[in-house]
Amino acid sequence: MLAISIKSIFSDHWKAEKLGLSRRYESSHWQSIVESVEKMLSCREPSNGYAEYICTHCGTKKRCPFTCKGRFCTSCGKKYTDEWVQRAVDELIDVPHRHLVLTIAEELREVLFWHRSLLKVMMDCAAKTALEVLQSQKSEAVPGILVVVHTFGRDLKFNPHVHLLITEGGLRGGQWEPIPFLPYALLRKKWQYHLLTEIKGRWAKSREDSRFIDRLFKDNVQGFYVNGESQMTSSRYAARYIGRYIARPALAEHKVTSYDGQWVTFWYESHEEKRRVYRRLEAREFIERLIDHIPLKGFKMVRHYGLYARRSKGIAFEILRKCRYFLQQSFAFLSAPAKVLGWRQRLIQTFGQDPLLCPRCGEEMELWRIWHPRYGDLFDLGRDSPGVELFDEKNSAEGKAQGFLEGSRWASQLSLFPV
Repeated sequence: MLAISIKSIFSDHWKAEKLGLSRRYESSHWQSIVESVEKMLSCREPSNGYAEYICTHCGTKKRCPFTCKGRFCTSCGKKYTDEWVQRAVDELIDVPHRHLVLTIAEELREVLFWHRSLLKVMMDCAAKTALEVLQSQKSEAVPGILVVVHTFGRDLKFNPHVHLLITEGGLRGGQWEPIPFLPYALLRKKWQYHLLTEIKGRWAKSREDSRFIDRLFKDNVQGFYVNGESQMTSSRYAARYIGRYIARPALAEHKVTSYDGQWVTFWYESHEEKRRVYRRLEAREFIERLIDHIPLKGFKMVRHYGLYARRSKGIAFEILRKCRYFLQQSFAFLSAPAKVLGWRQRLIQTFGQDPLLCPRCGEEMELWRIWHPRYGDLFDLGRDSPGVELFDEKNSAEGKAQGFLEGSRWASQLSLFPV
């Protein structure tokens, strides 16, 4: 069964519901939402540009429209996630990592919904909490910390929480030091203290707001819940695991089971009920739940701290090269360049089919034309490449494409792939 396209649901209802939905968000956030949704709706539309390929043997042509590269797009978001994982495999230190999930009180969700800048505060407080708890264990080692913020729960409701990936070890005085088990009771209290203190200082403008924060302290005497059961024994597994939470839409298309033009049905795995749960929503509410999780333009969903911080990563990795602890370890994570697949390789890997093989004769197709709606033809094979003769469309239809090109390859061909 083919997945129902989320794009088709937005195409049917976005224009009609746009005005009513705008009242739910601040103006700057709404602008980010509109831009993200409309980029998604224009994804792979030929009117926004395309690359055209041609078979030099039979004359068959094929257009590959440009993608939107938006984080909200299910297709482009998946591509971004895959590329991030490929880079992260080379950037993470090849040691065991611990995955922590830090949550907040349900009463606090509305505050973060209307004040999206506080999401960065969540990320900073999560990293600060992990470092302080480590220091409380009489360890001065500096770990590598990667923090990802999520705003959605499995049922698509607004539920901001933080995924934190921390190395189970750190650098201390030029040596690698294993990190002892982190006490979760202390993690919970520290996480609650730092987050509520920062939010109170940045958000609370009235006595009522301050009392609200104080009540959250009082009502959560054990702190905010932290889950830290997941351990990753290798950096490759850690990168792939955390990659599931990077820049992807709130709902995968394969989870949408039906759409009749008005009602949308989707499913999710319930932690509480330990089973698959189906939800049926009107298209407007479905759209609303999805766009609730579109971040402000330019907001970084992933941040690096400790050894993974950009300012210290180069120095830290140079020390690790000389660290005795790593003499028997693989150093691919220090030296190997990121191997980012091109669009053609990704399609071959995903679907097992080469998109540039001619559907008629099976020969490899060549780049023929690149067209952009603003700049026109950026590349035209007949204009820009040597060794090209005029092409007779009529002869092509009859399979008489011999003499179209002097050769199936030429040294000066422009190599540009649509992604």
